[in-house]
Amino acid sequence: MLRLNMAALKRRATSKGDSTVEDIARRAGINKATLHRLASGSTEPSLGTVWKLRRAYGGRVESLISDDTKAGVPAQRTAAPETQHAT
Repeated sequence: MLRLNMAALKRRATSKGDSTVEDIARRAGINKATLHRLASGSTEPSLGTVWKLRRAYGGRVESLISDDTKAGVPAQRTAAPETQHAT
């Protein structure tokens, strides 16, 4: 699951004088409730949202997102497809 890298975002926001989630949402043109959900990790960031944050604060898109599967958090498992056995 992709997650918004809030630590990186907050560092960039602070350097521009934005200290709250509301400040970040306003500058990026994102709904603050969306940003709260992204900060809590309850939803994955869309490309459009990440792009708005990147446009507002600069830097590389890759620095604003992290992949849980690379951080040692296992990906959600899906059920294996059923196989038919020849009889």
